[in-house]
Amino acid sequence: MTVHVTIAMDEAVKAKLDALAHGRGVPVDEIVASAVADMAAQEAAFLAAVDEGLKSLDAGEGVPHDDVVAEVMRQRALRNRAA
Repeated sequence: MTVHVTIAMDEAVKAKLDALAHGRGVPVDEIVASAVADMAAQEAAFLAAVDEGLKSLDAGEGVPHDDVVAEVMRQRALRNRAA
């Protein structure tokens, strides 16, 4: 089912959308709907990854912060000696 939504936007942004739609030969609403769908999918994937990470931490998995910092510093020192 398709729903129609009205949004407010800056005139400059609307002009850019119009130009993009014209260049692609499609209506502006198609450009906007595609962008919103992409953003919603990316946000959902990000939130799922965060949730997975939190569950992993709750299960005792992961590397303590101090260990990560120590490893980064060790690798940085090795690179500096090689330079």
